[in-house]
Amino acid sequence: MAALHGTTSRLEKAGIYSVIASCFFIPLSTTLMGLFGGLVLLFWIISGSISRWPQLIRQSPLTAVATILIILFGAGMLYSPAPWEEILNVFKKYRELFFIPAVTALMLKDDRNFNMMAVTAFFAGCIILLAVSYAMSFGIMPSDRYGNSIIQHIAHSFFMAILAFWAAHKAFDAAEKHKPGWMLLLAVVVGNIVYIAPGRTGMITFLVLCLLFIWQRFSWQKQMLAFLVFAGLTGIAFISSNNVQTRFYDALDDIQTYEHGMSRTSQGRRFDWWYDSLRLLGEKPLIGHGTGSFTVVHDRLIEGTAIHPTDNPHNEYLLISVQLGGVGLLAFLALFAAGWLDSLRQTPEKQRLAQGVIISMMVGCLMNSFLFDSHQGHYFAFLAALLCAPAPLNFRKEP
Repeated sequence: MAALHGTTSRLEKAGIYSVIASCFFIPLSTTLMGLFGGLVLLFWIISGSISRWPQLIRQSPLTAVATILIILFGAGMLYSPAPWEEILNVFKKYRELFFIPAVTALMLKDDRNFNMMAVTAFFAGCIILLAVSYAMSFGIMPSDRYGNSIIQHIAHSFFMAILAFWAAHKAFDAAEKHKPGWMLLLAVVVGNIVYIAPGRTGMITFLVLCLLFIWQRFSWQKQMLAFLVFAGLTGIAFISSNNVQTRFYDALDDIQTYEHGMSRTSQGRRFDWWYDSLRLLGEKPLIGHGTGSFTVVHDRLIEGTAIHPTDNPHNEYLLISVQLGGVGLLAFLALFAAGWLDSLRQTPEKQRLAQGVIISMMVGCLMNSFLFDSHQGHYFAFLAALLCAPAPLNFRKEP
């Protein structure tokens, strides 16, 4: 019996270290992120930690809603018009939902504060990504196919936004002798977002996280002054950055010249796909067309038109709505609400970061299908689970 317990403990510990490694590689490598993510699920199962899932459903709103979404995607497979290969491929893309109960269960044995070690590992990966981006920008390293980054520009700028949010909180809380270091990191990250990274999603996410930071950190008496300072700095960034101006005016031009079915720009195509998604949702508003159905039903809708085909509308809310209808959309929104509710039970540090993770994902999903996308989907599942998990002692109270 003791030998069995020892084996289980070692398997759980291997799962915990796999979580930490996964978090580190989320902003750096699709291959290694997937490898260690697979190990997380494997150790979750063979260690027996999966047996905690039912109790987690009762004690963790985030796990409960993630489980509901998994069930909805599973049920959606039964009525989808897509070929089974496509259905299974899309269901696989939403495997990130399984990481929420898996990571939460493995991290319940938090005797060495492994949760925050894993969170710190993610931000360490982001700092390496930042350093690589500057090295490419200054010609120290050759630019990759993604420009001044080793990952796609949308994911890069998004991760820089959450890194800036974390650095700002660290600078706010740090001892006086450490504040300059955190302030320097914050300035370097903001410089990357404003002057180097072309991702509009990251820019918008950063602005929203700045507003969240002000709300979290300042009393209402000081918030007005903070908002004025924020507005002034935003204006300076806009005036001084050709990168920001170019992305802003490109988006503005796309909006002003948009005609349905006639656009060839990235933003214009998004408008086409969003409009088409609403039409598809209108066909089956309650339960949608089924898991993996988007490509099939969208191709049918645009047949004979000049609209560009796509496997997702670059908006997670619409993508889930087309597949699972209003029921799926409500469950997806409930996932964010559940995470926010769970965050209120955490320490102040975890609560602030958890809320940043939730808000950043909500903003990102307006312009992209982030749960469908690999890097951002893993980011949300891992960090939300780590920051919103019930405390081990609270978990053990239930017999």
